[in-house]
Amino acid sequence: MAAMLRAVVVLSLGLTVALVACQREEKAISEDLPAARSARALADAQAIAAAARQYQATFQALPDSIEDLMQSRTIAGVTGGPFLARVPTPPTGWSAYRYARQSDTNFTVTSSGGGLTVTAP
Repeated sequence: MAAMLRAVVVLSLGLTVALVACQREEKAISEDLPAARSARALADAQAIAAAARQYQATFQALPDSIEDLMQSRTIAGVTGGPFLARVPTPPTGWSAYRYARQSDTNFTVTSSGGGLTVTAP
């Protein structure tokens, strides 16, 4: 009977340890997942911004839209592109990437999610 009681105690301790480990893992995922999503959104925005800078270097002007980055073009006798194969899909819960040309030399690429906004460049 004592051996059976010991086995039950050991099993109970093992289950308790496993439960605590699962709770810790769940907490880590809930805290790390938003950080991973924002890091991915920022990396995507930076990639789109780099493509816009390549477009600018090629044609001496910024693109008018994000769609311009995905097309081959000839402007003033200069051919280039596509500079971006496709617009990246934003992480779950994040808005579509938005390209906004602010002047002849400045632009931003933004996305928002989880109470955060990422902007590039």
